[in-house]
Amino acid sequence: MRVLVVEDAWRLAEAVAEILRGEGWSADVATDGGRGAELAAAGAYDCVLLDVMLPVMGGLDVLRGMREAGDATPVILVTARDAVPDRVAGLDAGADDYLVKPFHAEELLARVRAVCRRPRAIEEAGPLRALGLELDEGSLELRAAGGAAVALRARECQLLAELMARPGRVVAKRDLIDRVWGPGTAGGGNRLEVLVHDLRLRLAEAGSTAEVATVRGAGYALREASAGGAR
Repeated sequence: MRVLVVEDAWRLAEAVAEILRGEGWSADVATDGGRGAELAAAGAYDCVLLDVMLPVMGGLDVLRGMREAGDATPVILVTARDAVPDRVAGLDAGADDYLVKPFHAEELLARVRAVCRRPRAIEEAGPLRALGLELDEGSLELRAAGGAAVALRARECQLLAELMARPGRVVAKRDLIDRVWGPGTAGGGNRLEVLVHDLRLRLAEAGSTAEVATVRGAGYALREASAGGAR
């Protein structure tokens, strides 16, 4: 599991990251809201621990930006402000939970586990939609602009779901490997390239105007074909 810690107090951020790593999880740290927003947009995280009072960009602005971009990653706001209006503002901005400083490690871990036990209910939430594509993760079927369904393999579906969750955004190769094959998978670059090739064939078969673009040195992005990008 990958967690992003956005906290401007460096010692606290590293302490939280070590607690998470002690559970066998991966943890990245950002010490300002701008960098936190960049990492949240580029990475495939299972949870974000987000301080409210941050330099460069406030935590609530980071959160609103994520939600406006369609990023449904669970977010736990971490702050010393525990007044009811503060908690309401955070929840209204799209937070999944609220953790008040100071906190115990056990409570932190319990809250992270709790929000990560709430995966998107595929059957209830319905298909994913982005860039004219409709992906039914339950049946592994892809449609473009209301056309005929194209059957996908499980990993093709996983990869496309990760890219559709961030349309137009670059997703790092390492993040895609971790999400499709599992965290800590050694190598995987060649397998990912083959999977991307196969997914491009499925998109063409569906008649999609979107493509999986290669962003050299960075990763892949799902974009409209006219948006450019090396393939």
